Amino acid sequence: MTNNQIISNSLDSVNRAIAKLVEENLTVIGFRYDHITKPTIEIEYHPFCAKLIKNGAAAYFMHLNFYRWGQFELETCRVIWKERDISRLH
Repeated sequence: MTNNQIISNSLDSVNRAIAKLVEENLTVIGFRYDHITKPTIEIEYHPFCAKLIKNGAAAYFMHLNFYRWGQFELETCRVIWKERDISRLH
């Protein structure tokens, strides 16, 4: 498979994932892609993210200061978000 085909397939995956995110009323902030990793789509935090964490469909992968980042996979893309971690305020 050529680089052009790989990139085209990745963009197709991003488009399908974004369509599904929009169906869930999630706001896409942006995306990034390089030839080494999966395409990554960033969304704004939404209570839907907490539901995904609770049912095990998503996980937190980084905590920094008063923020934490969550992630899940959708259409072979990595979807991430940042949220304020109020549990660290106490």
